[in-house]
Amino acid sequence: RILDRARQRRFPVTLLLFDIDNFKHYNDQYGHGVGDEILRQTAMLMKRCSRDHDLVARIAGDEFAVVFWDNEPPRVPRDPTATTVARVPQTPLQIAERFRRMIQSKEFTALGAQGQGRLTISGGMAVYPYDAQTPQDLIEAADRALMFGAKKGGKNSIFLVGDADDEGGGPS
Repeated sequence: RILDRARQRRFPVTLLLFDIDNFKHYNDQYGHGVGDEILRQTAMLMKRCSRDHDLVARIAGDEFAVVFWDNEPPRVPRDPTATTVARVPQTPLQIAERFRRMIQSKEFTALGAQGQGRLTISGGMAVYPYDAQTPQDLIEAADRALMFGAKKGGKNSIFLVGDADDEGGGPS
């Protein structure tokens, strides 16, 4: 439905697919209860980083999807002569990078004091209409960026389709 709306109103939709690097290791080392808490805190932290209208969902296991979309047209200043500077809106890539940094910070408490700062994520991003025209193609493009960009490139990164000349995009 969001892509249909984007087609009609001509705005971009960005899909971020990400997973927790080496999640099985955390389950094995800390137990499944801690693993479940990691998943809960991951979703809550991503919701805090994203905008109210963006969609955050757990797909399966440690895999998540975030749909970033613009629910309003660009803002037009009421007074074009005003000199105050409004807060610059954050792009989906900036939001994803902030989330990536926060998940490995002291603020992420699920691993306890000994494990803080060790959790990382890898993600792939694709943008409608530039990288794909259908929901399935958008998912496939973001997944390629995740698997062949972020994972193959060493993990703990977000790859945006088209950021580099390689197959998966480039690191951000």
